[in-house]
Amino acid sequence: MKKCFSFVSIIFLMALPVVATPALRAYLTTATFNNPAKGPYIETYISVIGNSVKFVKNSKGKFQGDIDIAIKFSLGNEIKNAQKYTLSSPETDDTTKGYPNFIAQQRYSLPNGKYTLEISIADKNNPKVAPFVNSMPVEIEFVDNKVCVSEVQLLETFTKSTTPTVLTKSGYDLVPYVSNFFPENSKSIRFYAEIYNTKRLLGEGQKMLISYSIEANQSNTKLNNFSSFSKQTTNDVNILLSELNIESLPSGNYNIIIEVRDKENNLLATRKSFFQRKNKPIPLSFDDLKSIDVSTTFVKDFKSVDTLREYIRTLRPISSATEIQFEENQMKRKDLVQMQQFFYNFWKSRNDIQPEAAWQEYNQDVMKVNKEYGTHGLKGYDSDRGRVYLQYGSPTIMARYDHEPNVWPYEIWQYNALVDKTQLLTTPYNQQSNKKFVFGNTDLSTNRYELIHSTAKGEVFNSIWPERLVSREFSTQNMDSGDETSHDAIYDNIMDSFKNPR
Repeated sequence: MKKCFSFVSIIFLMALPVVATPALRAYLTTATFNNPAKGPYIETYISVIGNSVKFVKNSKGKFQGDIDIAIKFSLGNEIKNAQKYTLSSPETDDTTKGYPNFIAQQRYSLPNGKYTLEISIADKNNPKVAPFVNSMPVEIEFVDNKVCVSEVQLLETFTKSTTPTVLTKSGYDLVPYVSNFFPENSKSIRFYAEIYNTKRLLGEGQKMLISYSIEANQSNTKLNNFSSFSKQTTNDVNILLSELNIESLPSGNYNIIIEVRDKENNLLATRKSFFQRKNKPIPLSFDDLKSIDVSTTFVKDFKSVDTLREYIRTLRPISSATEIQFEENQMKRKDLVQMQQFFYNFWKSRNDIQPEAAWQEYNQDVMKVNKEYGTHGLKGYDSDRGRVYLQYGSPTIMARYDHEPNVWPYEIWQYNALVDKTQLLTTPYNQQSNKKFVFGNTDLSTNRYELIHSTAKGEVFNSIWPERLVSREFSTQNMDSGDETSHDAIYDNIMDSFKNPR
């Protein structure tokens, strides 16, 4: 069935350059709706982070932040709708207690079409900083000859309305959730949508079913225990206002999917809305894996318990803490089928479409680190360098210093962009930039380099790490002679290498 809409799920992080004040941070989302009497419209939701705004005293003697916003919708070279307004924060008496966040919702009437939304946002109390400007495409397409579903509006809260405001729709005050990222403390996902043309096309008073569920974004597989439905009768506008519990939803990329069916169960319309979930690791259990059929998967060819145990051991550098514990249990049980089920589930959770390709690519890296970083009695994937390489990928710069006088051999790895592969979901919250690792070899008879310092989160940090690299013999001789000049020169040389690895 041809869709009578297109879905736009876009979030912008608007960040102005830091100029004597914190960078302005604001978020924008949109949703399109249709008024059968007046025509289509789009709503914009802007949330401003209070502590990123400059607060000043107003005429009442209270502190307040003000943001100048300009929005326009263009169709080709023609501006179809535009508005400029100032968004003011709540007033506060004492800024030492924090700066309140604030939100704005606006509505713009627009006929069907493909538009460019352009937004400009600036801190009114900080005029020296140029406004931030960005744009995004928006498509509106509601027709009369098909059942249509509005875009999904994500909600912070919803309550019965007593006095209509700009946040009121269908008798409810809907406070928008201006993001599509749900962190660990999110217990549920709330949303609102409208369904059009059911009365016109199906007849008055006809039964219909609106189902809603969560599906994996890549595979479009609906998840058990994350679905519900609403039985309704046809109307000029049917509304769906509901929520789904996501406490047990693992980290990943998902869609909310809404489906509209008639009394014969024919699918009339559907709507999807993308979101991301970041959750605490949910413990695996042997019972969870028993339902996985591996007979038609790539792991069916892994018949040797010893070989599969070795493959599972290699996963440690990219495994979560929960997975590591589960892997250790697998080693003890030596159950081939459960090991196959675990191994397949591990890779399917990381690449739902091509789990085998993901494993083969990783295994190539394992073979590489085994060759380059393995030593007698230690596999490369168990070495510090091998673990870092597998967990974070190939560094941008890999500088080696083997022949500096009175200094143990060492390496400096620099990552311009670093993503931790133990995290299933890549988000701005677990990405890092310009991070470095220092490895030193104090045993010249082996190839075993130890990680002695890193600037990455969660890694070894040692503020006096250069001292670890100065050879013991030189340090002893230097202290006996009382000459600190040579020691300082060596230290400066090491720090220069750290600042500019080459």
